[in-house]
Amino acid sequence: MNYFAFGSNMSVFHLIDLLTEHGDGVDDLKNPRRAVLRGYRLRTNYYSGAHRAGAANIELAEDHKVEGVVMSISEGVRDILRAKEGFPACYEETEIKVQTSTGSVSAFTYIVSPARQLAIDLPVTPEYRQLILDGARMFEFTSSYQRQLRYILKPMRSPMTIPD
Repeated sequence: MNYFAFGSNMSVFHLIDLLTEHGDGVDDLKNPRRAVLRGYRLRTNYYSGAHRAGAANIELAEDHKVEGVVMSISEGVRDILRAKEGFPACYEETEIKVQTSTGSVSAFTYIVSPARQLAIDLPVTPEYRQLILDGARMFEFTSSYQRQLRYILKPMRSPMTIPD
């Protein structure tokens, strides 16, 4: 199955650390490559209690696109991703089609559940921001999209708490 990452999971090193921590093999992660999801835009309109800051989300938006990384994963990796993303309470799995250099690919991705989406975008931790920027650089995203990421991913100055 194919998974499309648009946030911190674009950093293959971060993803490998996550898999290793959960005892899964990196062999279950194959062929990561740049992909483009059209008709969506990137937001930071989700409050992550784990980070005490904003986290990436995507939403439908005509005439926009999200650059990310598509990769083949095993069911075991999917289980680890589900736990990390708080599926199904926080993030929902959504089937999508992305464009790669070799054509269209069907995949799934995680989108924040409507009940958890905020009306505003929140700043993100500097570490989280760097993971996303590192993934964008590693997979050679377009320079215009990398500039857009630096603009969207506003680094926070101190931890925040949003009451439930």
